[in-house]
Amino acid sequence: MLIPTHQGTPADAAEHHRPAYLSNNLLFACYGPNQVGRDFVVGDIHGEFSLLRSLLTKVGFDEKTDRLFSVGDLVDRGPESHAAIRWMRYPWFIPVRGNHDHWCIEGGLIDEPAGHRRHGGAWFYELPKAVQPLMATLLNQMPVAIEVEGRDGERFGIVHGECTHHSWSRFREALEGELGDSYRNHHIMEAIWRRSRLEDRDTTPVAGIDKVLVGHSVVEEVTTLGNVVYLDTGGCFKGGRLTLFELGGAGEIISVPNISATSEQLDI
Repeated sequence: MLIPTHQGTPADAAEHHRPAYLSNNLLFACYGPNQVGRDFVVGDIHGEFSLLRSLLTKVGFDEKTDRLFSVGDLVDRGPESHAAIRWMRYPWFIPVRGNHDHWCIEGGLIDEPAGHRRHGGAWFYELPKAVQPLMATLLNQMPVAIEVEGRDGERFGIVHGECTHHSWSRFREALEGELGDSYRNHHIMEAIWRRSRLEDRDTTPVAGIDKVLVGHSVVEEVTTLGNVVYLDTGGCFKGGRLTLFELGGAGEIISVPNISATSEQLDI
């Protein structure tokens, strides 16, 4: 199990772009309230960074004051996965790790995972051999979960697949390793891969958090089960859309369609 090698927040990051708390193993981060701008969460990007830029333009995103959190899966399938390197250096862009990001980490630092090429990862192995571990190392710096405090005291959790415990605080303890390494490693993989809540249509709220925002599972429309919000509206697929959710206030949802995508929906 790979643990992120943290290289620090960019020196030019504003205070609200820096985490208020980062666990010792770097797998869990907390961000304080954004008192100067807005906060957004975007669904699975999958290499569609031009589409993301169009979406940010649509909402008038201000890189100095606003923050953009991501539910992960920055890479694979879309045509601009290589651009993740540039985006991850923006202090206002704050992603968690998705299963496709993790596949690239394994491919660059350990060995090629079975099925990665078949599910959109061929681009990674076409990169120069010297570049693959560099990109994998950068992706390996992403936490598995983030907590964000809103201006009104609301608390939002962000994780790729699922919160793997009925309690957000117990989920946090598991990721931070307080319950042992094997338990931590189990919850890391479950957090980026599991989708049982959606499959079971489970509306039981996650305790100790106001909302949990996730991706991983493609939904036709933004879907809420209990206090868990599914944001992956298939932005990399034919007929799909890339979606932003604004934290706080009315929770505005903004989407843009991907009119150039040719890929059909896959399960992973």
